[in-house]
Amino acid sequence: MPLSLAPADDDIVLVENALVVPPPPDSRSRQSLSGVLAPDGQMVGNSVSWSNTTEAVNAAPPMPDPATVEALPGTWMFAGIAYGHFGHFIVESMSRIWALGELAGKLDGIIFTPKIVGPNVERIVQVYTPLMQAMGVSVPARSTAVPLQVQRLYVPRQGFGMMDLIEGSEKFRRFITENAGRDIAPKGPERIYISRSKLPAMRGGLIGEAVLEELLIGEGYAIYHPQKETQADQIAQYKAARDIISVDCSPLHLVGYVGDSAQRVGILTRRSMAIAESMVRQIRTFTGADAFEVNALVRDWVPGNAHRAGRSSYGEIDLPRTYAALKAKGMIASDVPWPALTDEQREADVARISDLHAVRFKPLGENAQPSPAPTAPTSS
Repeated sequence: MPLSLAPADDDIVLVENALVVPPPPDSRSRQSLSGVLAPDGQMVGNSVSWSNTTEAVNAAPPMPDPATVEALPGTWMFAGIAYGHFGHFIVESMSRIWALGELAGKLDGIIFTPKIVGPNVERIVQVYTPLMQAMGVSVPARSTAVPLQVQRLYVPRQGFGMMDLIEGSEKFRRFITENAGRDIAPKGPERIYISRSKLPAMRGGLIGEAVLEELLIGEGYAIYHPQKETQADQIAQYKAARDIISVDCSPLHLVGYVGDSAQRVGILTRRSMAIAESMVRQIRTFTGADAFEVNALVRDWVPGNAHRAGRSSYGEIDLPRTYAALKAKGMIASDVPWPALTDEQREADVARISDLHAVRFKPLGENAQPSPAPTAPTSS
């Protein structure tokens, strides 16, 4: 049955002696066998996670061997799947925290199942604990690599997600508005460009991003590298900024949580996927900010034998068109249009990223035909 974000009487269900079942060790299937089972082995519907309103991420696991089950006394809340990837964690792993507002004072903590059972199951939750606390999670959080029989478990329905879930439920938006970044003061420059130029290999970005950065520095923008800052400092910066320019990337989900209606957010399309438009909808819906897409994409550059744009691809954008769009929104002041990338600049940057990744990057369509974009695009 498709997921609905409309309010319902069963938005939160309480299950006595619930079984929280992680996926099998080292399982990497697209739809993991994990979630919450009632004592009779029936899947608790609210524990299903969704990449959009019709595509489930997990499915009913088999009843675990009783010898492998650990007892967990007390009252807990099922929080969904813990993703190691920042973008998926902030969007999908946080999608049930809205229920904490209705369960205040009742919980000993929240429980995740890992996306993949491995040695870093608890580490992922520890890494994102400061972020969760900044979003309003005031109880302990844990993940489990073994089945747990929980004395009392509240299981809320997912309230946010990717694609057609990006505007969230009314309850989720209200919780975020009331709690996200509440105790963190704004701090940082008022004009920022969220850069990908210092990310590790295979994270993707823009061809000629250094050229764009120099142009934006000339307009008074600070070049911001969020991966080098604490989670609290990222929130402080996004609250302080009045003008934000960025390619379509995960940090914009956090802007959508903590931003405000006085901001302007220009999102540069960096790949042939419907991600920038989705981020525009989230930011507008959650904050009321003037968020808009600048689609000046000329071509995708992809590694090796890739057949489509994705997380690791680099976008080549038309700088004169980008200038015109940002100028029209009042986000840059210069009356001198930006020049297009030269052949030499393009070739030098393609050579640089090919060396960085130890694989040749090619324009999409060279020796391959592009395939349709995936139905649940990644947000990194």
